[in-house]
Amino acid sequence: MMKRDEKLQKQQDKEEIVCENCIKLEERKKQLEMRVFNRVVESQKEIKATILEGKQAFDVTPQTPFNKQKYLENIRRKALSLTKSIELLQKIDDSKEEKFLDEYKVLFEKMKEDND
Repeated sequence: MMKRDEKLQKQQDKEEIVCENCIKLEERKKQLEMRVFNRVVESQKEIKATILEGKQAFDVTPQTPFNKQKYLENIRRKALSLTKSIELLQKIDDSKEEKFLDEYKVLFEKMKEDND
């Protein structure tokens, strides 16, 4: 198994005989473990920094309270516009008069502005 030429070394803690290649392999293994460990630590730092940035961005944006009255008023206004629109469409269908078409165009423009 071991060649006679290989240098042998006794470990200090244990009285085992270890070849030089085994020692080199152990050192290389420790180096690789340290690299992996350093990469893990760096990635954890990056993740923490990203989380902190997200928290700060969230904290900076003010949370506007929900205005129920404004929301309900907006719904009422849209409902009235839609009701009037239906009535105008029925009048246009029944009478075919130009004045109802003009009213509908004005109402339609008003509804477009409200949605924007």
